[in-house]
Amino acid sequence: MPHAPKLPILFNPASGIAPKDPDALLRPLPKELRDRVEPIPFGPPWDFEPPIAAAARLGGPLFVWGGDGTLHHAARALQACGGPVALAAIPGGSGNGLVRGLRTPLEPAGALRRLLEGRELRMDLPRLDGVPFLNLCGTGFEAAVAHRFDAMPGRGFTTYLRACWQLWRTWPEASLAWEAETAPCPTTKGRAERIRAAFRAPEPELPAAAWSLCFANLPTYGSGLWIAPQADPTDGALQWATLGRPGWLDLLTETPALFREGGHTPLRREGRVRRATLRLERPLPWHLDGEPAPERDRADLTIDAQAFRMHVTDACPWT
Repeated sequence: MPHAPKLPILFNPASGIAPKDPDALLRPLPKELRDRVEPIPFGPPWDFEPPIAAAARLGGPLFVWGGDGTLHHAARALQACGGPVALAAIPGGSGNGLVRGLRTPLEPAGALRRLLEGRELRMDLPRLDGVPFLNLCGTGFEAAVAHRFDAMPGRGFTTYLRACWQLWRTWPEASLAWEAETAPCPTTKGRAERIRAAFRAPEPELPAAAWSLCFANLPTYGSGLWIAPQADPTDGALQWATLGRPGWLDLLTETPALFREGGHTPLRREGRVRRATLRLERPLPWHLDGEPAPERDRADLTIDAQAFRMHVTDACPWT
């Protein structure tokens, strides 16, 4: 008797720092959930069309178990196909910035179960020169690190730190010129935050220079670094965030705050734009969701409001 078709779970065996075990992913699930899905190995050249079509026939979503790079390629493929189903992201990379920002559990089996019981979110879809990304893009130091990390053997936080260390002291700041529509930062609801906001300086001006510059749709880099804590993927805006080059003492006293959701540090400045054209003093490397992107000295940032279908768990704070 033929088996009933199942929703594919695409997984990239090469992403992350540990081998992926499909049996271990499914084993903790109740049988009624386990019978709905089927893990399928997947990777370059990234032909997503057959699994997208299979997921669409079964009502979706498209499950992808991998890191931010794999999820980036999946999102672009879904958008190119017209978004017939939502993307459901199971953490399987070394940093997992996207799923951390969406508050998805980091344990893959737990994430899968919560996603199977989850809901759909309409996310903004930002673009860098027309190319979509889900979580963030950036230039300067962080993009140089992404390019260096991509060329290094091995993955994981230790390799990423090594790439940072190699570039930290030598990467120079760059001058910036902007044409942008800015937006106010959101008001906060907690009493302590309201008191802090009353003494806060006016909305920050767009930076005239930056060592590291990020445009964030969601709050987190990989490995739990909160680069843009106020980012909201449903508000039609991008949070820009700059990082100042930390000194020796800052590495001990200020950088730990970047790894706490409510951490405050003078190393980070934030603001918000609805669109922007950015000109840089020289061509600089860029990244999209941590994936290396070509150098450019001019960049257009645009946003398609709530144009992307994302399948999330009930822990996701946005509706």
